[in-house]
Amino acid sequence: MIIENQNMITYLRFFILLVLIAFAQVDLAAQYTVTSYQDPLKASVDMGKFHDPYAFNIQYAEMPHPDGEEAMKAFLRARKLEAQRQTPLRPDVTYQSRGVIPPPEILASFSGNNIITSTPLDNHLAVGPQENVVSTINVHMLVTNNVGFWLGSYKLDEFFASTGGLINRFFDPRIIYDPEQDRFIMVIMNGSECADSEIALAFSQTNNPRGAWNLYDIDGCLNDDGTFADYPMISITDNELFLTYNAVNADSSWQTGFFGTQIHQINKMNGYNGEPLNRKVWKDITYNGRLLRNICPVRNADETLPTSMYFLSDRNFDISNDTIFLLHLTGKQDDPDAMLQMSHRILDQPYGVPPYAVQKKDSMDTNDARVLDAFEQNGTIQWVSNSMDFNSGRSAVFHGVLHLPQLQDVAYGHIIAHPTDYIGYPGISWTGSDPSQQDAIIVVSHCSPTRNPGASAVYSDGLGQYSDFVSIIEGTRPVDMLTGTVERWGDYAGIQRLYNQPGSVWVSCSYGRQGNVNEAWIAKLARNEENVGTHEVNTEDAGVTAYPNPTDNYVTIDIDNPEGKNITVSLFDATGKPVQTLFDGPSEYAGKTSLNFGIHTLPAGQYLVKVMLDHKEVVTKGIVKL
Repeated sequence: MIIENQNMITYLRFFILLVLIAFAQVDLAAQYTVTSYQDPLKASVDMGKFHDPYAFNIQYAEMPHPDGEEAMKAFLRARKLEAQRQTPLRPDVTYQSRGVIPPPEILASFSGNNIITSTPLDNHLAVGPQENVVSTINVHMLVTNNVGFWLGSYKLDEFFASTGGLINRFFDPRIIYDPEQDRFIMVIMNGSECADSEIALAFSQTNNPRGAWNLYDIDGCLNDDGTFADYPMISITDNELFLTYNAVNADSSWQTGFFGTQIHQINKMNGYNGEPLNRKVWKDITYNGRLLRNICPVRNADETLPTSMYFLSDRNFDISNDTIFLLHLTGKQDDPDAMLQMSHRILDQPYGVPPYAVQKKDSMDTNDARVLDAFEQNGTIQWVSNSMDFNSGRSAVFHGVLHLPQLQDVAYGHIIAHPTDYIGYPGISWTGSDPSQQDAIIVVSHCSPTRNPGASAVYSDGLGQYSDFVSIIEGTRPVDMLTGTVERWGDYAGIQRLYNQPGSVWVSCSYGRQGNVNEAWIAKLARNEENVGTHEVNTEDAGVTAYPNPTDNYVTIDIDNPEGKNITVSLFDATGKPVQTLFDGPSEYAGKTSLNFGIHTLPAGQYLVKVMLDHKEVVTKGIVKL
């Protein structure tokens, strides 16, 4: 009896030990905290009231950057230089033309947002079934039809003014189209300090992006922990919006200032209906004791939205790494049993921090190797990121694939490299017409010592074959907007499947134009065999811009304002009759300044633009509207 009791005690101790080990392993592998919030409706705004057909803006060449970014830049620069040391440039490495499958077709191509006040553009895009293209950059939202005619032009600070205004530093806009509810959702960040950090959300009340929107503000510094919200990513399910962003302390280094990536699970129907916004926040997300960075929500591939959300993350600062992290959030925002499940997969091809890209003048910043875009189709997730091309030493694109039903912890990768160019900042969208197909179009930025910054696309058949690159837009000038030798390039591209035309996608990319600035470019692409084209493009004219005269697009006037005097810009017709006072106000910064405005709505003819500093005329330019 004593022996049996001792055996039972031994077995009980052994069982408890196993349970403790199991719990320890679960806690070590995946940890997070969860908090619920409710945010009131701030305002309902008619977008039409903010229509600005001239889209006047001022670009300050010496506009300062937020505090704390220098430490982040220094850390990433050190990683890039180490990556270049380990994988030096090999100009002798070339790639043969793939030529097995045809590249994407370009069905439409036209200039996008030209309100250039800062760099990078952070260009994004969403499209409804009527092909009203909604394109956003840091300071501006543009609505066009499918051949580039301006339907609406809106400054984002004025649009969000009803929520209290974006008064400090606004950046990183994202926009998404909801194919089930036939609505749009937009997100933008504001502020680079805990005291003023906020996330502004906008939900369209109808399928008209130029109509009424419901606006909300979310605190970007939860618990007053000294951080600000940075780099948002968004995706949707049948009932919810998922927003992820990085919590960053601007006064610390990149390593110590990172407080983790947060996942905000938001009831999107509240937003559409103008109700208080219910959301659940998942934060302090770690795997094996390390915070996960830049968690990317996986988008829907087609018009059928998922009921739960997958996410991807990687070790984006590593010189070389073969691990991808898979997260799955099950349960709705109001479900107390909702869980965030985490696992990892080992890739057959490593990725790594990319080197700086080289253009004709200076370099372009390629950032790190974070997951930039992803979609899920029929149990398969595909994603893209920047990476080192370990063969040539140039920046390239990593294209990854993992199969959700696969029991083994494996995934597959391919580095897409250009024969001569540096490429980066990819976006990806599904182009299949049957659920079993896994083909996609990938859009990238390109440049080289002999090629100005522009954008290209490549087609993947989902079976391991890639087409040659097709040029979407060729830059006419190198980008030179910052002091120093490294220019900003990304931080991302916009790409969306046109849901009612399988095989075709819309993209928002960027290129270098006259004035040595970035500008957005919009295009419609399709896989080659799909007969979905409705608009032919003269490729010889695709890269033509007017700077400043003649034009049917926009006008840019460069001035020198060394003392930061008051600026007045007035537009007159050929007889001298006033047409519009475009701007009359103080200069925010002294130095070289670019004045930009659109003339899309003006009748063809001759016009005069007068610029005054402190009410003293400094230049009058004649322009011709074609």
